[in-house]
Amino acid sequence: MQTKNKITLIISFLSLFIINTNLYAEEFNISASEITIDKENNIVAGKGNVEITDADGIVIKSKEVIYETSKEFLTLEGSVQIFDTDGNILNTTKATYDKINEIIISYENSELILAEGYKLKTDSILYDVEKKIVSSEQNTIFKDIDNNTVETSMFQYQIEKNLFSSIGKVKIIDVNKNRYFFKELYIDTEKKEMIGSDVSVLFDQENFGVSKESDPRLVANDILMTTNESSLSKAVFTVCKKKGNECPPWTLQAKKIKHDKIKKTIYYDNAVLKVYDIPVFYFPKFFHPD
Repeated sequence: MQTKNKITLIISFLSLFIINTNLYAEEFNISASEITIDKENNIVAGKGNVEITDADGIVIKSKEVIYETSKEFLTLEGSVQIFDTDGNILNTTKATYDKINEIIISYENSELILAEGYKLKTDSILYDVEKKIVSSEQNTIFKDIDNNTVETSMFQYQIEKNLFSSIGKVKIIDVNKNRYFFKELYIDTEKKEMIGSDVSVLFDQENFGVSKESDPRLVANDILMTTNESSLSKAVFTVCKKKGNECPPWTLQAKKIKHDKIKKTIYYDNAVLKVYDIPVFYFPKFFHPD
């Protein structure tokens, strides 16, 4: 009689587990080494080798998960990996997924690896799954496939448009150690094109081929950079040593400057050479090797 009661209890528990699993399967399919169900508080907890798939095909891996079924809310901890349906991967130590509002939030040590190979590192990321927009209000380091580094105080990435944007303090350090500063930046991660406004460039002295007594630098209204060329509008260039706010001894100003990276040539439109801010020579067009 006692054995029969034990068998009945096991069958009842399995039936309860199956019924509850089916209730959650519409939104999430959860598997783990250990799963416990708190029916009274509508909570499912999983530990060890947690893997979750939502109804849209997003795959999540972590060490632990707590699922609040009435809120359709996941809390994930420990080596969290989120694979979206566009090929992007979010790695973090802790994250939440609000399925009702389609919002994923990551916390601390967050890394987003875009499908095109770009990598972003920051402390917190907000992912609007429905709108397919990833954003952060934290300091972020963004690296492209050529190992150029972008430092921002905030960013937004529109997945469907492959568009990364940032406003405020934006700094880029390229592979040649040149430093670019912007107030606004847009990067097309598919076309590998970049547009920036209020540009200031400090060229690396060694790579530029000048001594440490020179400060090669440039300012421009905006810049467009592609794989093969860079174009700047209303640009001012000099290599004179910086001396506070003093006017440099000479500057070269141009309505437009284009750097052809294939031909290794720099072209100027409507250029003026100024000495102590006095126009000396005017060149409608000219060019020279880079």
